[in-house]
Amino acid sequence: MKICIYNSDLVFEALEGETILSAFGKNGFSIAAPCGGRHICGKCKVRIISGSVLGDVPDMEGLVLACQAVPETDLTIALLHEANTYDGGAYQDLASNPSTTETVSIKRAGVALDIGTTTVSARLVDLDTGSELDTYSALNAQKVFGADVMSRIGAARSGKTAELFNVINRQTQEILSGFISKFSLPKIETLTVAANTTMLHLFANTDPSSMGEVPFTPVFLEEKIYAGKDLALSADKVILLPSISSFIGGDIVSGLGEIDILKAQETTFFIDIGTNGEMALFHQGKIYCASAAAGPALEGAEISCGTGSIRGAINKVEWTEGKLSFTTIGGAAPVGLCGCGLIDAMALMLDREIIDETGAFSDDDREEFQIAGSIALVNRDVRQYQLAKSAILSAIKILFNHAGLELSEIKNVFVAGGLGFYIDQKTAVRTGLLPDEFLNHITVSGNTSLRGAVKALLDPRFMDYCQKIIAISSTLDLASDPAFMDAFAENMLFPM
Repeated sequence: MKICIYNSDLVFEALEGETILSAFGKNGFSIAAPCGGRHICGKCKVRIISGSVLGDVPDMEGLVLACQAVPETDLTIALLHEANTYDGGAYQDLASNPSTTETVSIKRAGVALDIGTTTVSARLVDLDTGSELDTYSALNAQKVFGADVMSRIGAARSGKTAELFNVINRQTQEILSGFISKFSLPKIETLTVAANTTMLHLFANTDPSSMGEVPFTPVFLEEKIYAGKDLALSADKVILLPSISSFIGGDIVSGLGEIDILKAQETTFFIDIGTNGEMALFHQGKIYCASAAAGPALEGAEISCGTGSIRGAINKVEWTEGKLSFTTIGGAAPVGLCGCGLIDAMALMLDREIIDETGAFSDDDREEFQIAGSIALVNRDVRQYQLAKSAILSAIKILFNHAGLELSEIKNVFVAGGLGFYIDQKTAVRTGLLPDEFLNHITVSGNTSLRGAVKALLDPRFMDYCQKIIAISSTLDLASDPAFMDAFAENMLFPM
């Protein structure tokens, strides 16, 4: 059966009995499916314009779940807002006020690429002048296989490594081609890639299945260098930044290098908050690392009204002049709640005693907390946030204890990742995502992984610096630490 995408030239085939979601993934395209097609999240909806399906009945608006709907005839479908790329609003942290004109003359161009589980961000750099010329960000096209790392590993274990590779490879090539076309470039000389360890494996078409079970062994951690043609990419050379361990990847190494962690005069804590809370504590010449499986709630997935940091995502919620107010990315009409907006909304519900310390609604008759139109939080959303914030806070406490430090001793805290643009440290502390002791010591740092990948393009010493970071780093295995589960249960409650 043929599947045509409404208002585009995209057409591909679905095999007999294959769901729309599976057909998208197999052909290198994507639909947001946070649960990985397990019929749980209800977010992989598409609109049937023409044709018929089995497995799901279109609702009044013609919407079906792509993970259940099987084409019965040729289809024309329309994608909803989650399929859109970012407009850059959540990721414009350009350090050098780059030009985005298309008349710039560039002799030697490089691209830095940060592959997050949720987001892919790229930056075009003039290798001769160091000027940062353009930035592009989009949802990671692998979202069709699930919202978190373990979903992607699970897909690989079921034989879909090649499909996962094809999706990110196609997306990367589209980014490179876009830069080449926009700036009339002769070529891309070097592509540097920073990502978590699983994403690096999938980028290199390497099965990450061994990281999905004890003892969580990666196939590689070291820096990798490829000829671009070997990956079918329009770059002469591709460099993958090295990782520390299975769950402390090249994105964290890149970020630690970017903030110049080894020159810190005081004990310094770094955390990248996303589907995992990857953290590093620099103390007395050593770096202690840990990764907390927070789940995708903080990136908008598995929240009933959640969305990624796309145009129209609510990124700030507060109570002003006696009423609820909010802002959205790009000032557009609200389409859902992203991670920062979720944190703010939780803090507001606590402050106004709409929920209690257990996360339950204080009024037994209340079923939801409305933010805008149909965008509302239900009790399950609160619980998803509690699971995420407890995992991160517990990991922080265990890591500090492992290093023999009190939380009150920290003076420098860097918060990076998708939440590292808009996060309000007061609401993060209020809801128990970060400890009280961090308040007023936090530097909101944005996409340090991408900026580190830019440094890898421009400074030949940066990769050596990354190796020095790795040499003094160790990773704490939280899964085998009984104290973590005790802390996790304790930290499920909200601070009151």
